[in-house]
Amino acid sequence: MMVMMPGCLISDDCARQELAKWQADRDTWAETLPVMSFFSQFLMLSPITDQHFGSASTDGKFLYFCPRYSATLTEESRLYLQAHLIWHCVAGHLTAPLVASRHRWHLACDHEVNTLLLALGVALPVDAPLFPVCVGRNAMEVYRWLEGHPDTSLEVTADTHPAELWWHLPNAQPDVRVAMLWRHRAHLIAKETNGLPERVAKFCEVR
Repeated sequence: MMVMMPGCLISDDCARQELAKWQADRDTWAETLPVMSFFSQFLMLSPITDQHFGSASTDGKFLYFCPRYSATLTEESRLYLQAHLIWHCVAGHLTAPLVASRHRWHLACDHEVNTLLLALGVALPVDAPLFPVCVGRNAMEVYRWLEGHPDTSLEVTADTHPAELWWHLPNAQPDVRVAMLWRHRAHLIAKETNGLPERVAKFCEVR
C-alpha cells in the first residue's frame, strides 16, 4: 500500500517498482526469518519522492524510502536497510537523548542495531557501522567510546536517524506512545527464545 504525503507524488513507475521490492523482501522473511516477518508487519511501506528526502527512515509507524535511492541499492543492501530500520524501532531509537554530536549518536545506534542483525544472520554491507571492540555495549557506551575516534566523518550511515526524520518530513514527529508499543513488542518476541539467538532474546527482554 502506498501513502500520499503532502507535496509528494508517489504514483510513478519507479515508486511502484521499488515498493514491490521492499514487499518481496518481507515475503522472503516469512519463510526464512520469522522474527523479521513479525516486526515488519507493524511498519507500512511508504515511498517518498519529495526532493528534500533522499534516504530511508522510520517513525515507528511507517517505513519511508526514496524510490530513487532505493533503485541504487543491491538486493542485499536493501534487505539490510529494511532490517536495520526495523531494529532501530525495536532498540528504542525512535527518540534520542540530548547529545553533543548527532552523527556520533547515529553511529552508536547503528552499531547497536548491526550487532543484533549479525546475530540474526543478516548480511551487513562492508561499510555498515560496526566497531568490533564495542560489541556487547549499548548505544550510549558506544557513543562515549566514539569520542576518541580520530574522524567519525569517515563513517557513513545508510539511513536517516528516526529521531531526525521530522527535519525532512515535518509530519513524522517522534511519538513516545509508538516507542512504548515497540518496547512491548520486543518483550513479546523475547519470550520466543527457541527462534531467537540468546543475545538477541536478552536484548529484547531488557528493552
